[in-house]
Amino acid sequence: MVEPNPNIQQEEEIDIVWLIRYVLDKRKLILYAVGIAFVIFTLLFFTKSKQYNSTASILPVSSRSSMSSNMGMLASMTGMNMGMGAQAENVITPDLYPAVASSTPFMRKLITVPLKWKDKDTVMSAYEYAKLLEPSFIDIVKSYTIGLPTTLANLISPPITPNIDAILASNDVASANSDPKESSFIIQDSYERTAISLLMSMLVVEEDRSINAINVSATCEVPEQAAVLASSALDILQEIVTEYKTKRSSLALKFIEERYQLVNEDYEQIRKKYYAYKDSHRNMIDERVDVEYQQLSDQYELSYGLLKTIANQMEEAKLNVMEETPVFTILQPAILPSAPCAPNIVKYMLVGIAMGLFLSLGWLIANIVYLQVFNEKKYKALKAQYEIKETEEA
Repeated sequence: MVEPNPNIQQEEEIDIVWLIRYVLDKRKLILYAVGIAFVIFTLLFFTKSKQYNSTASILPVSSRSSMSSNMGMLASMTGMNMGMGAQAENVITPDLYPAVASSTPFMRKLITVPLKWKDKDTVMSAYEYAKLLEPSFIDIVKSYTIGLPTTLANLISPPITPNIDAILASNDVASANSDPKESSFIIQDSYERTAISLLMSMLVVEEDRSINAINVSATCEVPEQAAVLASSALDILQEIVTEYKTKRSSLALKFIEERYQLVNEDYEQIRKKYYAYKDSHRNMIDERVDVEYQQLSDQYELSYGLLKTIANQMEEAKLNVMEETPVFTILQPAILPSAPCAPNIVKYMLVGIAMGLFLSLGWLIANIVYLQVFNEKKYKALKAQYEIKETEEA
């Protein structure tokens, strides 16, 4: 077994000692660096705008688990057989909500919510606010340098800017009338993309795994904006999740209602014809009359039976929609913040001190490494200088 060389170990210890002495000898430089960084970050704090936070929380509960037994009893009283095998099929998981909140359909609804902005006197939506934003200096420089061809092309042939309201309306109509198997796409203009990016930077939707709750947090420069944004985001989130969870049963209900309307019209026609014939042939014993009467009676009975069956199916579909509609418990409503949550002056001061220490110590160590690699003579002289001091003090 090879034993460690005590001379090498002693040399390494001496190296560490003289490095420490070298750093302590430069403590004025470190203090100056810490002081300058402290002042810079303190001044930076006063340049930052105040941020206000509002948080709302909901506890999503699957209505199927709480209503299935009651719905089953109610359905059995009406003669309907509701299958309970799909109970676990449509269970809501908290993971769904952050995914919905980051989706484009969610954000497209949120950018139409009226909000109060710090630099505007009137209340307006994020989409309207995006139209009023002036381009930054970097955007202007980019548009006349690397983006000059696009700028010239836009001047010659201005791009068509779609109307956001028309887009939303057309997409709603298309989604209502289109085949579910057909794919659809969304058209976005630059203002809509800007508005979505703006709100996404303000909004955070996350899952609280400890209680399976959903927290919606909005951080804005205006207290009213934070409260309205958090509350509106929570409402839209519930609306989209409810629509998603009840989509299948709602489509089934719509189909049955349309079918019921057609069958009911046929039934009314047959019923009128049947009773009209019955009233016009009272007290008649003709055999041919009896045959025609029997045919109309059979048609009436069949039509009535079919109408009754579809009516039962429609009630069952309504119960299914109610059963699949998720239930939300509001744990914490959005509250108007009274004090800013950021910036924190203590945090800025501590960061300034840490940054001053990091930069000054980093510069001193980098200087030693530089001398060791590129100026070995000066490095040995510096090392010997502090080793001599350490020996004299000892």
